[in-house]
Amino acid sequence: MNGMGGHRDEGQAHAQIRLILSTVASEEDAQRLSRLWVESHRAACVTRIPGARSLYSWQGEIQEESEILLLIKTSVRDEDDLQVLLRSLAADHPYEEPELLVFTAAGGAQGYLEWILGWRGAAQDPSGGES
Repeated sequence: MNGMGGHRDEGQAHAQIRLILSTVASEEDAQRLSRLWVESHRAACVTRIPGARSLYSWQGEIQEESEILLLIKTSVRDEDDLQVLLRSLAADHPYEEPELLVFTAAGGAQGYLEWILGWRGAAQDPSGGES
């Protein structure tokens, strides 16, 4: 907290906020993972965007699939925390090699950043187990 309004240093909050992109094949998987990750405090919010088309090479062949894009909004304390979080998300995911691409927030509405930080930090460890 700082002396000008009681909020965390904005730069510190940005450094902790992450957007993780992932995809799944079905709405059922998207709904299950979204609920699991939010309820376990591994994500503050998961936005599900249906209708994505992915074209990719897998095991030497070109594949094209309809998928649901997941935008996972979360926060991490440090690199170790991020790696534990990614391993736990991958363990829940139905894909053999799930897409988990991580982006650091360069900015955002201060209240929204604080909300993400507060939700993720509430009584859970990064693997989704109780602290």
